[in-house]
Amino acid sequence: MRYLLISVFIILIVSGLAFSEDFNVLVILGDQSAQAEAAVVESFDTVEGNNFNFTELNIATGGTRPIAGGVIPAEEEINWSEYQMIWFAWNGPGHDGDYFMEGTEEDLVSFVENGGVIYFSAFDDNYRDPEGNQIGGWLPIDEFPCGVDNTGDANAEITPEGEATVLFSVPNKIDDADLSALVLDDNLAPAADEYVVLATRTDNNQPAAVMLPYGKGAYVHVCIDARSTFPAATDLVENLLNYMANLTVPMAVEPNMKLYTIWGNIKSIR
Repeated sequence: MRYLLISVFIILIVSGLAFSEDFNVLVILGDQSAQAEAAVVESFDTVEGNNFNFTELNIATGGTRPIAGGVIPAEEEINWSEYQMIWFAWNGPGHDGDYFMEGTEEDLVSFVENGGVIYFSAFDDNYRDPEGNQIGGWLPIDEFPCGVDNTGDANAEITPEGEATVLFSVPNKIDDADLSALVLDDNLAPAADEYVVLATRTDNNQPAAVMLPYGKGAYVHVCIDARSTFPAATDLVENLLNYMANLTVPMAVEPNMKLYTIWGNIKSIR
């Protein structure tokens, strides 16, 4: 009987290691042209054994390419704590002079600080938040300064820091040539050492891919443009979801199975 119990115990442990994890992802659209990107992101229900559940939020209420039915995030009853990841598709937080995230800045910073991961694709250098910042206060640029350069297409080189992650290797192998085919205008220009540069542009040595650890979570950015890089960027999107899953915890529960404390008011999305 003892050996039977030991065998059952071992089977349970091995089975537990095979359990998949679930992640809720909020995909934010701020531009009609980013719909192709959102479709690719939302096509990945499972990556490397992890399950991804997607909710789409249309905030393209202005700018040059609005989407019918767009809402203002600060006016919506969004239960941000339902999500472990937020994906800003191309031009998501703002573009063409319009900024879409006013009134949510503190919420999003707290979201990352408490373990969430925010990804954002490329966006314009030509908009500012009410404080005059190019990017917006949803990125903690008061603590870790960063700007946006007005640049064009560029080749890219993966850094040793990037090679050390799974971003360019799992589940798809992505090399410099692959990344160069995706890197377009405008790029981040960090002014703080805390930004971990995962790939650089060859035109100005600024980041083509970068990660900023913040609190228990992280911000992730790759300078890709939805207009001409989708579906070409499909492999990178799959890798990004896997990479982000490695930077956060599933379903707001820490590995020790204690409930993970998430910030903010409990609300429901309309």
